[in-house]
Amino acid sequence: MKDWKESLRKGFDPLVRALGRAGIHPNVLTVAGSLLALIPAWLLAQHRFLAAGIALALTAPFDFLDGQLARHTGKTTRFGALLDSTLDRVSEFLLFGGYLLYFRGHPALQVQLFFLLMFALLVSYVRARGEGLGVSTSAGPMDRAGRYLAYVLLTLAGPRVFALGVPVLLVLVALTVVRRMAALYNSLNSK
Repeated sequence: MKDWKESLRKGFDPLVRALGRAGIHPNVLTVAGSLLALIPAWLLAQHRFLAAGIALALTAPFDFLDGQLARHTGKTTRFGALLDSTLDRVSEFLLFGGYLLYFRGHPALQVQLFFLLMFALLVSYVRARGEGLGVSTSAGPMDRAGRYLAYVLLTLAGPRVFALGVPVLLVLVALTVVRRMAALYNSLNSK
């Protein structure tokens, strides 16, 4: 999974260099990305699934461009990391709000979406809590980048494919939480 992420980062290097030359601060990208997350959420609420998928594909890169720009320009800060983590959660909540509104007549799918969001947030929480305890882990198949890739692909595929993909994604994200907890358990008990 790291190979595709590295290829994606390299593909955005020219844009990152241009943003750096333009003097754009990474925190501006962080806030802009969170505001742009309103677009796919709104489109989903308007029952425009394909348009939401396209908007999500266009806005999702803001999720990692801010960090890439911060590293490139030497403007990494602890506050920037906190802002990024906080607004990442806001963006995911907004997206799921759109999904829940789109599928409001499908209670079983809404329950699955609820649990998917819960486990998605736990993936990030477990990693952050582990780091707070002095142990880092990125175990499991569905980190934030993997989840967003899945959200984009499933949304572009349409509501029927999306509905079929949600239970699979739910299992993968839940397994990521379990893998991270197990990795942290092993690391913390070996100290």
